[in-house]
Amino acid sequence: MEIGERLREARESKGLSLESLQETTKIQKRYLQAIEKNEFQVLPGKFYTRAFIREYASAVGLDPEVVMEEHKGELPTFDEESSVQYSRVQRTKKEATQKSGPSSRVLPTILTVGLIIGLIFVVWLVWQNMSGAEGENPATENGSNNEISVPENSESETSDDQEEAKDTEDGSESTDSAEEETSAEEDEETPVEEEEEEVDIQLVQEGTGSFPEHTYDVSGMTERTVNIELTGRAYMEVQAPKSGEDLVTAKEYTAEDSPITLDLGDKAELYIKTGNAPGTIVTIGGKKVPYPNPEVSTQKLLLQFN
Repeated sequence: MEIGERLREARESKGLSLESLQETTKIQKRYLQAIEKNEFQVLPGKFYTRAFIREYASAVGLDPEVVMEEHKGELPTFDEESSVQYSRVQRTKKEATQKSGPSSRVLPTILTVGLIIGLIFVVWLVWQNMSGAEGENPATENGSNNEISVPENSESETSDDQEEAKDTEDGSESTDSAEEETSAEEDEETPVEEEEEEVDIQLVQEGTGSFPEHTYDVSGMTERTVNIELTGRAYMEVQAPKSGEDLVTAKEYTAEDSPITLDLGDKAELYIKTGNAPGTIVTIGGKKVPYPNPEVSTQKLLLQFN
């Protein structure tokens, strides 16, 4: 008996319809039908084929690990999917390098030539200014031969003026010094207090099974903002609170769709369900939420904010 037929019989023995199973597992009905017919090429990918089958088996009362082991010959492996994705990424990088090669070599050359021309122009302007200044010096030197008559009482008046200027300058310096000292004292008396927000993430309950749900307590946040970054493809859904409002629609996402920033406002609970835990990075206040079982692909996070 193939795995699809086995799952269908288990569903029918439970009296479950495809619609009710879709509501329970959050897997689209067309994917459930494809699993029952062993038409795995219809599913989003080899990795999600295994994740969906685990969820299906668990929902109809079968042990997912036993089912996966007994039918492992019918199922694609995660390693095959990873190697395909890696080859696609390498091919894309190679094509991008080939397309951008000629332009990346021409641009530095143009910038270098423009810089040299600009430097020559600046040197020419400096030289012109220096030449003009030298042309004005002879007139100044010729004027220095003219006689200047000084009145007899000019010496005493000049002395008085110098003393008054000195007194004024001394007074200004004293005033400036007093103001600087006062400003320094005020700065010392007014300490600057800087408080950094310290986020604390504590695991309070670790989940078990093939699709474990882990509960965390999060404290120390004034603004409840959560970031989700994907490094690959992931079938994901996000609710706030659990079984409440859908903040992220249940479907497959890629790295191009991230990062996803969620502003929870006054919501005290966030529920994240992912089919690719190693490729789904959740951070709160710059701190990463760890997965207790990094080897398990399908995991759930229940974040409770204090």
